[in-house]
Amino acid sequence: MLIAAALATLLAAPKPNVVVFLVDDLGWQDTSLAFGLPEKLVGRHFRTPTLDRLAKRGVQVTQAYSSCPVCSPTRVALLTGVNPARNHITSWVHSGQDTDGPHPELKLPDWNKRGLQPGDIKTLAEAFRDSGYRTVQIGKAHFGAAGTPGAKPTNLGFDFSVGGSAAGHPSSYYGEQNFAAKRESGAAPAHNDVPDLEAYHGQNIFLEEALAKEGSKVIEGAAQDGKPLFLWYSPYAVHTPLQANRKLLGPYRGLDPREQAYATLIESVDNALGTLETSLKRAGQWENTIILFTSDNGGLSQTARGGPPNLHNLPLRSGKGSAYEGGTRVPLVVAGPRIVKAKTLSETWINSADLFATLADLAAVPVSSRDGKSFATNFRTAQESRRPDALIWHYPHHRGWGGPGLEPFTSIRQGDFKAIFFYAPRKWELYNLKNDLGETRELSRSQPERLRELADLMLRELRRMDAQLPADAKTGVEIEPRVP
Repeated sequence: MLIAAALATLLAAPKPNVVVFLVDDLGWQDTSLAFGLPEKLVGRHFRTPTLDRLAKRGVQVTQAYSSCPVCSPTRVALLTGVNPARNHITSWVHSGQDTDGPHPELKLPDWNKRGLQPGDIKTLAEAFRDSGYRTVQIGKAHFGAAGTPGAKPTNLGFDFSVGGSAAGHPSSYYGEQNFAAKRESGAAPAHNDVPDLEAYHGQNIFLEEALAKEGSKVIEGAAQDGKPLFLWYSPYAVHTPLQANRKLLGPYRGLDPREQAYATLIESVDNALGTLETSLKRAGQWENTIILFTSDNGGLSQTARGGPPNLHNLPLRSGKGSAYEGGTRVPLVVAGPRIVKAKTLSETWINSADLFATLADLAAVPVSSRDGKSFATNFRTAQESRRPDALIWHYPHHRGWGGPGLEPFTSIRQGDFKAIFFYAPRKWELYNLKNDLGETRELSRSQPERLRELADLMLRELRRMDAQLPADAKTGVEIEPRVP
């Protein structure tokens, strides 16, 4: 009788709102949270008080991962629960053209350059809409290529969209510049001009402030209409161009100008989160809202930043685009009704495709996930989960510049061990992440049996997902990740 009464109470409870707060290019240490480190090595000057409050209200995951070291594949994985290796959306989309650089030794795969399209698979937005939710996308979308139906979020399950398109970054963060590139009178908008914000054109307002205002309208409108809300809120920050929010520069004077701008972008993101928090409280929805805060890939480090390259994500190695942890390890905080407060999951590792299943489970929305598993129980109980299955990252692409791990690769993690196969030169690397988070001690020679075990599992997983592999440029023969 007690169980039946509890179930009846649960079913009678209002549906929780769900906010996916997906930041662009935010590194693992790009907030004031340390995510399990005894001391932050970088980013001590970053100011994210709203995120700090959210973490005290919920759960931090110290071993959270994006599904890819670049944006579009991760965004699609979170929206669909499908690994990029399976759907072949393995790089960032643009206008249906290849975004790879040429490679002298490899013939790179003919990947899905159109990105996600309507009807490919049921999206998380469609599942929430079918369950009675109002579904809204605000900010960066970047699911489908320009000129395709998938470029419009409203074709992918969202009732309403503000600022979303095929653009991977904004032309400008400044309202005075209409969030657009300079162009001749009568010329068509540039690819990266941010749409739907004409009401703010010419104003002294930062892009993330304008988007947050739109988010507030959506929150308060749904509450007034008595509709549960699924809000996919994705700042364009902290992606390039690194333009400073001038109102926030004060605490960062003395830094490299690029790092000043970067810090203001991070603080602008946190302020936007705070604006949503205020709106949810004003609408009486704060206690009934699940908020998930994360990033779409590791932090930018090779170019555009101030100071020495490839060191902005320490102790993680390298950054965005890389096979190493700096390319894929991301911040993750989840808070909301029935989620435990002020807890940290340090042994549980989760990726973007898992978040698809987890969010649906937390909101009791039925979905079917191909490659993700739900960690809702972990968030409700703070119980750790040492997953027995492996995770695969498949990025058979060439970033077009040198740097640690910025080469076509597939990597696999099982337990504490991670193996990486670089397609050119054909090279294996093996690391124990528990003992060597910075991936400084390569173990392939000292633990050949461990490497062979992971290599065999990697190849089975790639075959299971029908992954596309690079080929030798001279012979045209596909290169399979095998240990010699």
